[in-house]
Amino acid sequence: MLKLYSKALLWIALILTQPKLLAQNSDGPKSLGTTYYLKNCFVVQRPGSLLSGQNVIIKDGFIAAIGADVKPPFDAQFVSVDSMYIYAGFIDAFSNVGVVKPESKDRPKLADPGNPPNDVAGITPQFSSKDAFKSSDKSVGEFRSAGITLANIAPRGLMLPGYSNVLLLGEDSADKLMVKPMSGQTFQLETNRGFYPSTAIGILAKFRDLYKNSAICGKHDENYKLNPAGLARPDFSAELAALYPVTSKKIPLFFIAQKTKDVHKALALKDELGFDLILTEVKQGWHYLDKIKNSNSQVLLALELPETEKNETKTEAKKDSTTLQANKSIEKKDADPALENFNKRKEVFLNEYLAQAAMFEKYGISFGFSFLNVKAIDIKKNIIKMMEHGLSEQGALAALTTHPAQILGISNVVGTVEKGKLANLVITDKPYFSEKSTIKYVFVDGKKFDYSEKPKKEAKPSEAAKFVGTWNYIVEIPGSKQQGQIVITKNNGEYGIKVADDSSPNDEDTATNISTNANNLSFEIIADLGQPVKVVFDLNFDEKKYTGTVSLQEFGTFPIKGEFVGDPK
Repeated sequence: MLKLYSKALLWIALILTQPKLLAQNSDGPKSLGTTYYLKNCFVVQRPGSLLSGQNVIIKDGFIAAIGADVKPPFDAQFVSVDSMYIYAGFIDAFSNVGVVKPESKDRPKLADPGNPPNDVAGITPQFSSKDAFKSSDKSVGEFRSAGITLANIAPRGLMLPGYSNVLLLGEDSADKLMVKPMSGQTFQLETNRGFYPSTAIGILAKFRDLYKNSAICGKHDENYKLNPAGLARPDFSAELAALYPVTSKKIPLFFIAQKTKDVHKALALKDELGFDLILTEVKQGWHYLDKIKNSNSQVLLALELPETEKNETKTEAKKDSTTLQANKSIEKKDADPALENFNKRKEVFLNEYLAQAAMFEKYGISFGFSFLNVKAIDIKKNIIKMMEHGLSEQGALAALTTHPAQILGISNVVGTVEKGKLANLVITDKPYFSEKSTIKYVFVDGKKFDYSEKPKKEAKPSEAAKFVGTWNYIVEIPGSKQQGQIVITKNNGEYGIKVADDSSPNDEDTATNISTNANNLSFEIIADLGQPVKVVFDLNFDEKKYTGTVSLQEFGTFPIKGEFVGDPK
C-alpha cells in the first residue's frame, strides 16, 4: 500500500487500495468503518485473565479477532502497541457527564407553595438525559481521556430528574451513541426549598403517592389496550406514565444514597413498594452490609473521596516555617480532650470510608462505581487509594468493567475483551494500576483516540545532533517490509531531509513541513500513486534509533523503525 518511492511499492499500493477505489465508483454499500491491527500486546480479557503476545483486530466498531497467530487484514491500519496492555473500556455506571448544568433561575413566586407544579417540585421523570447530552461538552473528552468509554448518564434535576441512558463517550449525537435507552429512573432526596415536598419525609411521602398512582394508571392503560370494552379511556399525566416502567419492574430506580440514613431509607422503601433498586453514589454503606446483601439490591459506590482526603496534599504544601512554629506552640499547651476525640473519630471515619470498597468485596457484594461527583483526573488516584485500603486489583478492575456491565444489563456487548463485543478499549504502556502507567490509546466503538505522549518543548539547536545523520528505515506493510534510507542535514539552522527506497536509491524525495519537538521529528513528502498522495512521517528518536508511524491519508497508517547508519552523505 505504501509507495515510499519504488515501483514495487506502487504495485502493492494499487493492489491494496483497489477495493476502496472500486467502492468509490460503484453503487454498492459503503465501508462501515475502519480496520485496526494491534500487534504483540498483553490482553486483560477480564479481571484475573491476562494473555500475552496477542494480536487484536478491530473492524467496523467490533473486536473481530484476538490471538497470537492472528494476521493483519490487507486494509488494516497498524497501531503501535508493542508490549502494551489492553483492557475493556471502563464504564461510568452513573453520572451527569455531557449534561450541562442549567442556568440558575429566580425562585418562582407561587400563591400556594404547598402545591407547586411538578417541574417546580423537581418531579420530571418524563425527561431524558439524551435530550440534554452534548458530546462536545468538555467533560466527555476529559472522561474519555481517563479511559471511560461508556457512561450511564442521568439528567440533572431534583427529586425525580428523569430517565438515564447508556451512551458511548464518542463524538456524535446521543441517538447515534446510544447503547441502552431508558436504563433507569433517578430518585434523590432533594427538591426546591420552600415548596412542597421540602423535607426528606415529605419527599418519600410524595414518591409513595406517585408510585402507587403510576402502578394503578399503568395497569389500567395495559388493560385498556388489551380490551377497551367497558373501560374508561386512560387519562393520566406524563409523570405517572414515566414512572410505570419502574412500578412494573421493567427498569430499575437509581436511588442516590450519599448518607448512611439514605441507604436505610432506600432499602425500606424497596421493601415496601417492591421496585428494583440500585443504590447509587453510596458513601457510607458499610453499616448495612447484611441488609444490602439480603435485599438483592445492586450497588454503585461513590468514587469521590472525602474533602479532608482531597485537601490533604494541598494542606501539606502550604505549610511554612510560620505554620510549623505555630504547631510547636500548640503542642506545648494542654491538649483539648474534645478536639482529640473529634480528630480520632474523623480519622476512623476516613479509614472506613476508604476501606468501604474492600469491605463490600470481602462481603461478596458486587459493585460498580458512580462518577457523579468525581473529576476525571482523580479517577485512577482515588481507586488506587481504595486499593491501598484493602480493595484487590481484580476487584477494582471488575468495578470498572464487568460489574457495571452486569448491573446495567449490557454484558453481552461490553465489559470484557472478547471477539464480537464493541471495540471499547483502553491501552496503557504499563499495567493500569501501576503508579506511573499512562493511557496511550482509547477506542470507543472502534474509533481511535490517541493520547500518546509527545514532548512539548521545541528542540534546542544543540539537540540537532540527535536527528542529523543517515538513518535506515523499515516500514511494516501487510505481507511485506519496505526498507530504505533517510538522510537528515542541518545548515544555517534549517533542516533538510531526503528519503530513498533501497530498490531505487537514486530516486530521492525531498521533505517539506519539517518540524521538531524535543525527541520528535515530523515531515511530509508527496508520493505518486497515480495521483499525488501526502505521506506524513512521525518519528520519535532515542539515541541511535527511532520508532514512529508513516501515514498515507485515507490509505492507512503503518509502523516505521530505524537506526543510525552514519554521517549525512
